[in-house]
Amino acid sequence: MHTTILICSAALAILTLLLAFWTSVQRGSSNTIAYGAPLEPTSAMAKAQRAHGNAAEYAGLLIALFLVTGFAYAGRDLGGLVTWTIIAVTAARFVHALGFLICSTLEKPHILKAIGALFTYLGGLILSGLIISQAL
Repeated sequence: MHTTILICSAALAILTLLLAFWTSVQRGSSNTIAYGAPLEPTSAMAKAQRAHGNAAEYAGLLIALFLVTGFAYAGRDLGGLVTWTIIAVTAARFVHALGFLICSTLEKPHILKAIGALFTYLGGLILSGLIISQAL
């Protein structure tokens, strides 16, 4: 398997686990343990919970997409477009999570969340298209 795919897949797993840990820390420090309890959109707990939830929603899909890309390019060099798209999507997920953690409130858009989301969507679509092109 290609090194870029392995490193970026591990990075997404690490991001999700670190955000899960941070959510647990916030639960403990805020005494907000009850799941489904209403949260203030400016609270660190709400931000941590949403950052983790969003990372978890995308990590599995992206890791699978990376691995399928690796299978589609088995025995061949990934090339610059594939390599940099995988790196950009991985970086986008970190930027997106940071946007959640540093925003003033979850009720307003934040530029880092928007950039992270845009690069995730575009990169995912590019990789999907490249996989299809390899299958044809």
